[in-house]
Amino acid sequence: MTQPLDPVHTRAPVFSPRSGAAGVEVTVETRDLPALTPVYLGMGATRSSFEVLRQLVTTERGEMSTVVEVPDWATTDRTHYFVLVDVYFRPLAVSGAFHVTGSDGTLRRRGRIAEEAGGCLTLVETGEGQERYVLTGGGQDLTVGDEVLVAATLSESPGCGEGTALQVTRVERLD
Repeated sequence: MTQPLDPVHTRAPVFSPRSGAAGVEVTVETRDLPALTPVYLGMGATRSSFEVLRQLVTTERGEMSTVVEVPDWATTDRTHYFVLVDVYFRPLAVSGAFHVTGSDGTLRRRGRIAEEAGGCLTLVETGEGQERYVLTGGGQDLTVGDEVLVAATLSESPGCGEGTALQVTRVERLD
């Protein structure tokens, strides 16, 4: 008798690198999946569906590892995720955020400025995903509540606030 697939007991896929432009190869791995089970690995963005990139069969230990290319449709203005589903497209696992960048390493995010504990300037994406980004570098004249579009690169966390750290290269106020 086949065990039903239980997403509660699965682990989120891990991947490397954590960002890149369309065409970059990304290694995606996970474990604690059902053994010897066909699965689909897809990629999608917040506020959109996902596209299957590869069909795989898990190992006898319930592991999966593969290399995929970031598709050319993946855009720099949304957070993307790797998704594992069974053959009936029931979700098994979702990765953390993968950041699609331009060839120069820049990404774009739109949202509202918020202030986190510790005085960090934070961008909260508008819409369903509402990812949080700690802003460093430019944008010092922004105030809480401003709606902005930022161009930035990924950076190291400044040690305050929660979210992905971005080194701002350009800010456009949208208010």
